[in-house]
Amino acid sequence: MKVQIRDEEALASLTSAHLRAYLETQGWGNPRPWGQWGTIFSKEQGGKLWEITILLRDDGFGYAKFIAQIVATLAEAEDRSQLDVFYDLANADVDMTAQANDKGAGKKTNVWCVRAEKGEYTGQFVDGGYVAVGWLPKPKDLASVKDKGKIRNLFEQEHPKITDGHSAGWHIGQIDTFLLKINVGDYVITPEKDPSQLWYGRITCEAYHKDNPNDSCPWPNRRRVDWAKQPLDRNELSEPLQKSLKHTQLAVFEIRHRDEFLSAVVNALWPYARMYRRNPE
Repeated sequence: MKVQIRDEEALASLTSAHLRAYLETQGWGNPRPWGQWGTIFSKEQGGKLWEITILLRDDGFGYAKFIAQIVATLAEAEDRSQLDVFYDLANADVDMTAQANDKGAGKKTNVWCVRAEKGEYTGQFVDGGYVAVGWLPKPKDLASVKDKGKIRNLFEQEHPKITDGHSAGWHIGQIDTFLLKINVGDYVITPEKDPSQLWYGRITCEAYHKDNPNDSCPWPNRRRVDWAKQPLDRNELSEPLQKSLKHTQLAVFEIRHRDEFLSAVVNALWPYARMYRRNPE
């Protein structure tokens, strides 16, 4: 499903500063004046020369429609969805750090669920600015683990009694997803104890190890998250998307209908989408 950004308030919130920061970090260059009204940036992509014009004023008549065209052009040039482009533009101030490390913007934005023991640790996740996983009884620093084989070795050492290959593979796959498949810039959802409330935010760093956690969440292997200030109401989502969030077995899994989730945040819940809570540990 191709989703177009139509919310004029959301589009108008993308200032020339957002656009310039994004274009410069994504290799758009050769800036030149466009009369008295703006600046043209260009980039060769896919054997074609693309041009984007940034207006000098952000409050002119029809500005939102102008931005809509820019988002559509960038999506076509980069062969990505408009939602992915929109989020990288809207969060250019956050993603510039990730881009400097060659991570984050410019990639497909995926959406994941990381459960907090049926909501038991959701408050700690949101207040502390992170998500975390357990599974290993003795705390180990997994930040340096970069392949699934190493995860398997560690798991088998810590759980020698789990001899069933399917069961072991299930646990190993969960750790692998959390450490290696969730990328910087991806979105994460975690349910409250009240299942109608869903906190969401954006992953801002690779996995790290927290020695002696100072909150009641005992899981030391974590990913930092910029959480939205307000949770989503599950009832505002479609029935198929709600069902995809009710996975009964997995603690970490990719959300289906990711375009609908991103569209709900952009078009229906925009007043809260960029009001991030920043409480890193």
